[in-house]
Amino acid sequence: MVVIKKRSNVIPVDFGEFKLEFPVSDSNIQRMKAVGEDLEAKAQQFKDSDDDKALETLKGLVEDGFNKTFNDKEAFDKVYQFAGESTINAMVYLIEAIKGITEEFENQSSKEALEKYLAE
Repeated sequence: MVVIKKRSNVIPVDFGEFKLEFPVSDSNIQRMKAVGEDLEAKAQQFKDSDDDKALETLKGLVEDGFNKTFNDKEAFDKVYQFAGESTINAMVYLIEAIKGITEEFENQSSKEALEKYLAE
């Protein structure tokens, strides 16, 4: 008999005070990468702006990014509070989370491929 052990399909992102969970799936990975690329491109436009409207627009983008990445409507509120109600800090945390999730996913995938190869 072959027993298959179910792998976890969640990558936790630890903020110290709370954790967010990224559910790993093909569509979530693609959506997360698109969110990261879009956010980094748009953040450059707002970087040197002092316009309050621009900051509100950026806040909406960051909030949308957290909601799409973590499938959690409360994720942005938690991070925004954690960031001292700073949109810029929350944006940095989102970018860091996306980069960290991407690295963790790639590490898990590489390890899985290596283990499969070695088992043959």
